Amino acid sequence: MRRSCKQFIQLFFLLPAVLLSAAGCHAPRGYHAFQSLPTDGWKRGDTLLFTLPRQTEPQHYHARIEIRHTGDFPYRSLWLVVSRNTVDSLTFRTDTIECVLTDPNGHFDGDGINNLYQKSFSLPDLTLPAGFTPTVKIAHHLQDRYLTGITDVGIRLY
Repeated sequence: MRRSCKQFIQLFFLLPAVLLSAAGCHAPRGYHAFQSLPTDGWKRGDTLLFTLPRQTEPQHYHARIEIRHTGDFPYRSLWLVVSRNTVDSLTFRTDTIECVLTDPNGHFDGDGINNLYQKSFSLPDLTLPAGFTPTVKIAHHLQDRYLTGITDVGIRLY
C-alpha cells in the first residue's frame, strides 16, 4: 500500500510537468508583427510589406491592424489600403480601411501614455491554405506627401 501511494504522488507531480513540456513543443498559432515608420513621415506611395509564415496546414484567422501614433497626428482618421493574397501569390484582395483614432470630441482615444497611443482595428478574417506564404501590403491613402505622427503599423492574426 505504501508503494502505490508513493507512485501516485510521483505521478501526480510528474504528469503536469510532462503535459506542460509537450504543450511547449507546438508552435504558437497566429502572427503578430510591427513595422516602424521613418521619423520624418510615411511617404505617400510607400507600402509596408508583411510576409507571414508559411502555412503548414489550412488555418482560419481573425485579423487586426494596429496603429501606433503620437499626439502630433494631424487628423481624426487614418485611411489605409490593405491588400493580401490568400489564394495564390498573384491574386490580391484589397480593402480600404478607415482607422478612427479619436473620440467624438476629437481627443485621441487609443491606449497609451504621455504622447504615444496605440489602437487596434478589425480586418476581414483570413483563411489560408497549407503550403502557402501569404503577404499583406499596407499603404496610407491620404493626400499628404509625408504623413507625420504615425510611428508603427502592425498586423495581428489570431
